[in-house]
Amino acid sequence: MHWILHGAPLSPFVRKVMYLLKAMDAEYKLKPVAPGALPEDFITISPLNRIPVLQEDQWTQPDSSVICQYLLETNDHPALTGLLPTDPRARARVRWLEKYADYELCPQVTFTIFRQRTLNLINGKSCNEEVVQECLLNKLPSMLDYLEQQLGEQAFFVGTQITLADIAITSQMVSFLHAGETIDEARWPALSAYFQRMYQTPIWQALIAREKITLNKILGAKHYDLSPL
Repeated sequence: MHWILHGAPLSPFVRKVMYLLKAMDAEYKLKPVAPGALPEDFITISPLNRIPVLQEDQWTQPDSSVICQYLLETNDHPALTGLLPTDPRARARVRWLEKYADYELCPQVTFTIFRQRTLNLINGKSCNEEVVQECLLNKLPSMLDYLEQQLGEQAFFVGTQITLADIAITSQMVSFLHAGETIDEARWPALSAYFQRMYQTPIWQALIAREKITLNKILGAKHYDLSPL
């Protein structure tokens, strides 16, 4: 099977889909589409003018969550087993945490911190550090408190293996990493250890390394260093 994935790899929503495609060793082509420079006809395959869009021949499907569900339901690959649990309550929990990542974490981590610290530099704009600090000090902590509580002493957010919840949450927090931030180990020890483990897994390492190269090329200098993780 060969797919075309329309989107920008620095998008956490595109990143989430790329994780699944890489996990299943899928052959696909990434067609770069930046949110601020969408083709005029992009609305024909994405009615909300949002990325990503998965294309298979003439069939297209927008929305990262729907795309991930489609991939999980139509591909019998060992790496996808258990990403969406069979137990109804566990499955509901995964879907809730994915939604929490997409709709609660994203506005703070990606649309505020990452946008100000990284995307603005890419676009030749200045960073409004006051906006970043307001988010870091007053908006994001309660969300990290919640995730710390939900994770507890578990290795993963739901059950005993990685699920779509882990992929969605980590996808957002990679944007946090790209913005030069890490989780405060003293305040959120479980989350800090969790993300250090996630970032070091082979698929996340490959995706992050690829994005790091892209950022370094765009910014013309080393942007951050993964070695401490």
